[in-house]
Amino acid sequence: MLKRIFGRREERAKGILLYGSVQEVILVNRRLAERGFQVRLVAPPTEVRVGCDLAVEFDPIEQEAVEACLKEMDCPPERIVSTREMLPDILKRAAFVEMGDYIMCRTGNMKLTVDRRDRRIVNVSGGGCPDVPFVAGALYGRRLDDAPGPITLGRSLCTYLLQLAFDALKERLK
Repeated sequence: MLKRIFGRREERAKGILLYGSVQEVILVNRRLAERGFQVRLVAPPTEVRVGCDLAVEFDPIEQEAVEACLKEMDCPPERIVSTREMLPDILKRAAFVEMGDYIMCRTGNMKLTVDRRDRRIVNVSGGGCPDVPFVAGALYGRRLDDAPGPITLGRSLCTYLLQLAFDALKERLK
């Protein structure tokens, strides 16, 4: 029997830093995190994108400090928006499908399937980003606890979505 379960994250206003390339976003996210800001990578809706399928989310209470830090790092964003300006993000949902001993998690267009008995990754599918085959090959057959996070292996929106599924499965199978 298949069973679908949808999870949703807390919906609070956040600030979003928009950049023109994935590399800029990942660099800024890492640098802000190193400086103690609570940041995370998100996929902004197409309505606010400025050329990149990723953005950096931050607490709007820290916006002045974040902007000062970005100026110091010479990494100004192309645009800063609030999540209040955006439509609900479908990527914030993780859908789980249970199939006997297997559980699949879908985030966006990416799917990650794990055997519950030994927590091995048995399938990675979806997406069209060029790094997906490499990331899938590095994850296939590895245990969730021993596998590297997908975002450490690739640099695309597909890899980011796999990371969300990876994290959701780890949380679900605790």
